[in-house]
Amino acid sequence: MLNSLAIRQILLILLCLLTGNNVFSQVGFGVKLGGNLSGADALSFRSSKRLGVQAGVVMSYHFLPNMAIQVEPTFNLTRVRANSETVHETNGIDKGNKALHFFDLPVLFRLDVTPGFALLGGAEFNSLLNEDRYRLQNGELAFKGGTRLGYTVGLELGKFYFRYRGFERSTNVHRSWTTMIQQYQVGVRWRIL
Repeated sequence: MLNSLAIRQILLILLCLLTGNNVFSQVGFGVKLGGNLSGADALSFRSSKRLGVQAGVVMSYHFLPNMAIQVEPTFNLTRVRANSETVHETNGIDKGNKALHFFDLPVLFRLDVTPGFALLGGAEFNSLLNEDRYRLQNGELAFKGGTRLGYTVGLELGKFYFRYRGFERSTNVHRSWTTMIQQYQVGVRWRIL
């Protein structure tokens, strides 16, 4: 999980950037809210996409008029479905939807192609917040905790955003040690600063 010191350092850097009038015009702040469509690709989790939601803030620093670094701390509800492949195994998981709560921290490079159109891409740190919710048949945790690295690419059209996320989550499920989670996001972003 991202430690609080790293989050405080990021916020402190952004606060320092706000101290000068010249720099203030280069800093942006907003909120975002949207839905997502997620699926996992592993033996126990291969299924159709499931709906979820995400909400967060958007902080950006334009180091050139059309280029910025954008950070988006986000709460993300990702839903994946476990199939019946491992239900009868000792270290198997019950069939059904699993609602995974993540804290995501994408750090994105932003290229403003036109005033209303931007391309984004970069690394993402994510932590599973409810890893203790789902258990195997033997009582052990189904999903491993900790911070993982993934990637995000996307675009923004005015106040609307579209993202694709990809990351791996380690599990203790029989024959599904690592699950690739893919997610499509769409939502609305409101600029405050």
